[in-house]
Amino acid sequence: MKLIGVDIGGTRTRVGAFAGEALLARQAFPTQGIEEVVKAIRALIAKVGWEGPEAIGVGAPAPMDMRAGVILGCPNLPHWRGVEVVKELKGEFGCPVYLANDATCAAIGELVFGYRSRDFVYITWSTGVGGGIVSGGRVVWGITGQAGEVGHMVLRPDGPPCRCGKRGCLEAIASGTGIARAARERLGEELSAAEVVTRARDGDEVALEIVDEACSTLGQGIAILWELLEPELIVLGGGLTGSWDYLGPKVLASAQVMARGNPQVVLTKLGDDVGLYGAAALPHHFPKEWTSS
Repeated sequence: MKLIGVDIGGTRTRVGAFAGEALLARQAFPTQGIEEVVKAIRALIAKVGWEGPEAIGVGAPAPMDMRAGVILGCPNLPHWRGVEVVKELKGEFGCPVYLANDATCAAIGELVFGYRSRDFVYITWSTGVGGGIVSGGRVVWGITGQAGEVGHMVLRPDGPPCRCGKRGCLEAIASGTGIARAARERLGEELSAAEVVTRARDGDEVALEIVDEACSTLGQGIAILWELLEPELIVLGGGLTGSWDYLGPKVLASAQVMARGNPQVVLTKLGDDVGLYGAAALPHHFPKEWTSS
């Protein structure tokens, strides 16, 4: 089957052309708007010599109406609010189009192409914190498709504000955005999460406190998921896992202290493309009763 996968990230978008499970060609570029996605798909179709795809799967880091194929809001990408993704792409390419949360797509990527475990939780640790759940080999969607939003578990009710409107969410504390916010407030500087991690490695006490708090909070979230679901694996991906050699022991120590047993935490096998692979497989896993294309 000729499939296009689209992974809209908080900072970068990835588009790939797949023949079944084989990735034929891909593009990656800074996240902009739907027009750039259309251009990338057209370029890939030309590159692989197709007349057109048979289906398109799209993952996005945003609340959405999956039945209508519309992004309702996107705290990290406000210009995507209200974009009718399914309508736009179906109109351009004349094939079925499916839209789902990007972290759920990443979980599908792990299910189909990665560890292929039947019971696991996928967590994206990057600009934001997202998640997807697979149980018994099937994606857990929830009533509206938003199941697995682990980043919006409130862990500190009096904590920092989250872009979702609540306070003290896992994402507000542990995400790249949360780390950068804490640095701005406590160091008085505009630093990226990667820069804060570098300073922590170099012994900056305030940066170390910020990083330790983020890792401890993520570990707490992992422990809660472990107690609730007892999955075979908890799979982590996203930009912050690039510093896993330094951050990983901190996260695992926190998770092990707060959980009974020993949570099995692993990094994705698919690297930055995990969401792209999952988006390509989305048409095969999308709930049939929600099909809007």
